[in-house]
Amino acid sequence: MRSLITTVAVVLTAVVAFGQGPGPAAPTGPAPTGLVVGSGNFFSPIVSDLEKATAFYGQGLGLELPATASNADANLPLRQMFGLPDAHLRWMIGRPGTARGGVEIIEPKDANGKPVVRRLQDGGAFTLVATVRDLDATLARLKTLGAPVVSRGGNPVAMAIDGGKARAVIVSDPDGHFVELMERDPLPQTQAPPTANVVAVRVRLTVDDAEKAAQLYGTTLGFQARGTSKFAKDAAMLQLFGLSGAEYRTASFEVPTSGLGFDVVEFKGVDRRTVHGNIQDPGSTRIQLQVRDAQATIDAVKRLGGVPVSTGGGTVGLPGRGGATTTVGIVRDPNNLFLVLLQVAPK
Repeated sequence: MRSLITTVAVVLTAVVAFGQGPGPAAPTGPAPTGLVVGSGNFFSPIVSDLEKATAFYGQGLGLELPATASNADANLPLRQMFGLPDAHLRWMIGRPGTARGGVEIIEPKDANGKPVVRRLQDGGAFTLVATVRDLDATLARLKTLGAPVVSRGGNPVAMAIDGGKARAVIVSDPDGHFVELMERDPLPQTQAPPTANVVAVRVRLTVDDAEKAAQLYGTTLGFQARGTSKFAKDAAMLQLFGLSGAEYRTASFEVPTSGLGFDVVEFKGVDRRTVHGNIQDPGSTRIQLQVRDAQATIDAVKRLGGVPVSTGGGTVGLPGRGGATTTVGIVRDPNNLFLVLLQVAPK
């Protein structure tokens, strides 16, 4: 485990965008058994205006953000990783108080990006689920920043969860990425400092077919399955999703080593559409996964309908400290989520 954590730290430093200060406690997720051995930044929205997005995630949600943005002007390999060698890339990483990764907000320019508009029920919609200390105050700040409320009625929804009570509401950021705010009673155990608003995170991907998505993320990539459901139409959940008359089913997973919760949800009985996007399109989303073999992972996702993104269609070598090179690559999954693959060194 110590070897893996050390390797990951080197990887994040090499990519430049990924290492802003030490993380909290060591990972506690399941041991790796497949291609994926961990995760990095768990939610990476592609945005049209970095300042507006950082206000949403910083002032509104309460993540810790650096004072200035980073850029890839002098880092051609990083731009090639995106498949955008001629683009201008800026980013900031917002840190919750609980996770080793963060929300990596990326603004591509000079890349012919076009806005991608998805509804929550459309395949490729990606949701950051954030457990917060004070839901009402967080929602008020986000509304002041102009964030639309997706949940039906515009107010938090009461529900039962894990034997306790919760209230939750879904909003969208300036580029249409979804964020679910949840306040739980009692508050779950957390290592977040008392000043942190976000005390837990997980992510949820809307998919066209939950069984096919489970094959990709569970069987092929090696996420640990944590349960599946049959189609349901719980009134509170549908109100939270902003839907009426629909049914939904879910499959839940845990990413090895990091313990990140990763859910997929499929809807039926409601209008859905497939919205294809490119990585430079505002509204697209990325997630970082640490893998044993980046090229093998790209090939595995391709066999299930994925599309390579990085320049040349394979992997890229990113220079790091002391002359080290890290093998990376990006592949778009069948539901239009972009997987950033960071190859860790063997133990």
